[in-house]
Amino acid sequence: MCDLEKRLSYYEKLQKIIQCALNVALEPLSLEEQLTHVLELVLSIPGLALLSKGAVFLVQEGTEGLKLVANRGFSDNQMRRCATVPFGYCLCGRAASSGQIVFSPHVDSSHDVTYEGMQDHGHYCIPILSGNRVLGVINTYVPSGHCREPIEEDFLLAIASTMAGIIERKKSECALKLAREDLEMAVRRQTSKGMFNPLIIQRLVDLWREQGDASVFLPNPAHVGRILEVVFQASLQRQEEVSIELSVSLILSDGIDLQTEDCNAMTLKFHTPVPFHVDALVALARSFDPVTTTLGVVPSKTNPDELEIYGAIYFNCASAHRFDAHSFNRSPSNMLTVMVRKVGCLQVYKGTDIIGGFDSGFFSEPSPPPFTDSPLAWNLLREVQTHTGYQRFGMGYWHVYRDFIDRLLLATAAKKNGGTIIWLPKVMEANAWKGAEPRFYLESGPEGAQLLETFRHMEAWSEDHREEGDWHRNELERLRLKRELMGLADLLSRLTRVDGALFLSDRLSPLTFGAMITAKPWKGRIVSWVEERVFPSVRMDVSRLGARHTSAVNFVGHCPGAIAFVISQDGPVAGLVQKDKDSIYWWPDCLGGLKDS
Repeated sequence: MCDLEKRLSYYEKLQKIIQCALNVALEPLSLEEQLTHVLELVLSIPGLALLSKGAVFLVQEGTEGLKLVANRGFSDNQMRRCATVPFGYCLCGRAASSGQIVFSPHVDSSHDVTYEGMQDHGHYCIPILSGNRVLGVINTYVPSGHCREPIEEDFLLAIASTMAGIIERKKSECALKLAREDLEMAVRRQTSKGMFNPLIIQRLVDLWREQGDASVFLPNPAHVGRILEVVFQASLQRQEEVSIELSVSLILSDGIDLQTEDCNAMTLKFHTPVPFHVDALVALARSFDPVTTTLGVVPSKTNPDELEIYGAIYFNCASAHRFDAHSFNRSPSNMLTVMVRKVGCLQVYKGTDIIGGFDSGFFSEPSPPPFTDSPLAWNLLREVQTHTGYQRFGMGYWHVYRDFIDRLLLATAAKKNGGTIIWLPKVMEANAWKGAEPRFYLESGPEGAQLLETFRHMEAWSEDHREEGDWHRNELERLRLKRELMGLADLLSRLTRVDGALFLSDRLSPLTFGAMITAKPWKGRIVSWVEERVFPSVRMDVSRLGARHTSAVNFVGHCPGAIAFVISQDGPVAGLVQKDKDSIYWWPDCLGGLKDS
């Protein structure tokens, strides 16, 4: 091949790689993942003299050193040896310190990093430059004795320039994101001054009093306000780019009995109580899962107006859900708990009962969940009443069925991927496919309703035969079936991660997933069922919530009797069901149990 043909071939390959690299830069990947993709593209191009081995290093901010962020073909030993490389050390360090290409046809004295079993080879080490600043180094391998060629250097310099653009773009994105978060944090800090005003705090205390016996322990409003403020401020912080999740409980100053039959919790008690402030919560948050562990807070013995963290309390399981993974340990009712799982969003509990919450600057009081007494529940129940399980066990079967759907939604929300689940009565299936295109249509699949019927049979038997010898054997079998049902919920929740909707029959069997909703736009009203009883004229604009909600509305409008659950990436699960030919009911969060107040 003549020099011109060779150069044209290189340019053609270069154009393809740059185009692919630019596409990678637009994908929602971390910088390390993007650079790994580009490196693999470069090393996989046929016709180049490069071996299928290489690495990308980035300059560590504030140091004169390189950090290995992407590699191909490196052994574990080599990754350890090359994890960090000082400027001027070995070939990559020299390329970084000089800002020039470093070429070596063999392993010689300039190759400072060596390891057992290393064979002779050569290198092109290309600095990644942005103007005069060194951002990193690309390390490529060539066969031993390879001759240095300017055309190869030009090719690799162009790749390095493309990588520099990707790095700078990602840095700008991160800087913009941090600036936006700083602004939001400043706004939220100001918002908190109005969120936790004395009237709201007193309302929470009143809700505590209304929720059963308050004679044992009535929270001090000043302490409640302090906990809300500090937990809220802590939730605005980040640790290593991860938002803070935590749970804090206000308890009696002399402690509570955690070794009861219902509770049986484990406690880690600090030798010296830790002052209750934001920095302490942020430092402790990473050690504990807020779902199972809460930080116990008590009034200070030296100054009762102040609070201090006396330890951590592990409850094993944080809810009494029928399909929890473990046996349930109830947290005591004389414990006020504030939990945060999402930035700036707090939920307040008395024991395990939610009594209020704060989201987007607004206080919310608990309302009945949509699976108890609502049009959404009525639609489900109307179809469930045709099941043999309901005919055998009545409302007992309905409660198991309802709890399974709740578990499915919880499992889907926990994956934080978002998705859509369409619950479809059998009589509606033919009409459904006129408003949706199945993508992965299933010939068969597990049927949840049959498993639930068996599960309810075992529950009923256990309730009536506690004194019989076979009771423990039945309980073990019920536990096995419970795990199977939880596995089914997890399986179904994973199907929602494919773009499109998961369709479930009323028998809780998957029909299709990744389905594209093609129903015509809904022209009727969309109303919040929670708010309609107070503000009957309010009309929702769900289109502002995004494409998932809009397509779900369209399908529910097309297929009366169907129920759509739209799971957002940040956790809330909206529910949609047709009220009549002109209206669709909307629940903002089927899991939160909260209404705007």
